[in-house]
Amino acid sequence: MDAPYYTIVNPLTLVRLPRRLPHTGELLVNIGDTVEATQAVAQCVEPPAFCIINVSQELGVPPKKAAEHLKVKIGSEVKEGQILAARGLLGGRTCYAPMHGIITGFGRGRLLLEAPPHTTTLNALIPGTVVELFPDSGVLIEAVGAFIQGIWGNEQESYGVLRGMVKNPRQPLRAKNLDPAVQGTIIVGGIQLDEETLNQAKAMQVRGILVGSIPPALLSKVRALEFPVIATEGIGEIPMCDAIFQLLRSLDGREIAVNGHMHSRWGPERPYALVPMPAANASPVAPEQPLKPGSRVRALRAPYRGLSGEVVAIQPGLTMLETGARLPGVQVDFNGETAFIPYANLERLL
Repeated sequence: MDAPYYTIVNPLTLVRLPRRLPHTGELLVNIGDTVEATQAVAQCVEPPAFCIINVSQELGVPPKKAAEHLKVKIGSEVKEGQILAARGLLGGRTCYAPMHGIITGFGRGRLLLEAPPHTTTLNALIPGTVVELFPDSGVLIEAVGAFIQGIWGNEQESYGVLRGMVKNPRQPLRAKNLDPAVQGTIIVGGIQLDEETLNQAKAMQVRGILVGSIPPALLSKVRALEFPVIATEGIGEIPMCDAIFQLLRSLDGREIAVNGHMHSRWGPERPYALVPMPAANASPVAPEQPLKPGSRVRALRAPYRGLSGEVVAIQPGLTMLETGARLPGVQVDFNGETAFIPYANLERLL
């Protein structure tokens, strides 16, 4: 019996990663094309957004009286924050445009504001070769490099230079360590980060953050960021897996692609980081191979949660746990300490 889950943490492997548009669009490359990280591979026109503004409610007047206070006409182009209607002079009530767009209708005391359509361009993100086209929706890119899958991401992506900010995976990322030298880089922390650090990262204009875990209280703030944040261990207070931390540390100063997407119209995704390498004798990972002595694993539950180690023996039959349960599993060496870990509590590192 093998472990039910796996995570790729590989210093040199061959990967094929999809790049897909949010809507049907146009492909800009062909099979066999070599692409760079910032190269456009597809584009689409986003459908216009609509907004209904209740003028009568915001001004405190009956719907029949709202038209008397309008400052715009049907067909007018307005900017975000522009006055749409106003009642009274000093101390009166005012209605503002919530976004840029065109006034396309008015009735029952309400304005209809339509945002103009805009073109979304999809970049390759990872340098590599286009090996498959998804008609009207995207491409599949083949690349070679160090590849790391994360557990949680905030749906953003970026490409930049990798820079480690801590000395060990149990060290938190602190705001005091982020100075102007980190501008434009993708930084690596240890166990987690706090709100002050997030604010400092924004101020220093970092392009991304890789960290062990995200405190639950910070999830909404992290989701609102315009740069990617990936937690390699998930939500909570968990140090970055030592195997991941050491790999990232060895790649300090190299360019890295970070993709924090977890959801798409094609299904769930895994956040990932890829450090491109020159083409070499790299092969894709083989997750179907069974566990054996020497396999790298990560514990998913206490007391070894987040620790990575090496399988030293496959335990025959079932082993009695302190809880009274009898489960199959393996003996794992965690930096000199050997422990029995059930298959259900393990994740393979490929």
